[in-house]
Amino acid sequence: MRHRAHAGVGTFQPSSFYGLTKQVQEQTVLLFGQVLHIPSFALRYQNVYGPGQSLQNPYTGILAIFSNLARTGRPIHVFEDGMESRDFVYIDDVIQATTTCAVGDVVGCHSVNVGSGERTSVLDVAQGVNAFYGNQSTVQTTGAFRDGDIRHGMADLTRAQSLLGYNPQWKFRDGLRLFLQWANESEPSIGGYEQSLAEMRQRGLLHGRA
Repeated sequence: MRHRAHAGVGTFQPSSFYGLTKQVQEQTVLLFGQVLHIPSFALRYQNVYGPGQSLQNPYTGILAIFSNLARTGRPIHVFEDGMESRDFVYIDDVIQATTTCAVGDVVGCHSVNVGSGERTSVLDVAQGVNAFYGNQSTVQTTGAFRDGDIRHGMADLTRAQSLLGYNPQWKFRDGLRLFLQWANESEPSIGGYEQSLAEMRQRGLLHGRA
């Protein structure tokens, strides 16, 4: 069955320049699709992770940061109270959703969330990573916070399920294990993380002692 639907632009209130650029990119894709009458998809990936992601670039996510710190026995400092949460989606599930959009029979213009539908606290992530590597590090919450960070994030997968037949297969605990096994094959690097903290402090984006 071929699905037809039209996704309106909607109203957004980005809280950061990063969020603003995402909004503009999404609206651009959908607008071109509507004007040219071609299928177009704005996939809202959540926190994508998995083997192959950069371990040197701290902006690729906390899993890379925590794995580097845990493998070197350095303290793992968690922002806020650690109860802030994210939706971590394994790369294989992301590929499933993306492939369906690229080669499937869905038509129209759509914005679609792609996540796991599972919310995991940052403190649980830090403790899980540390435990995997033998609890060499101490895990501490700092109360520090970054401008523009959301408190909780979890994807509503209703549209992805109905439109794409998307059903994430990977639980976070299973994907995390494979990621950490893969990460352990490379040398840890923490220089980029420390530099990113310094840059955020310099720009007034990081508040409190991280």
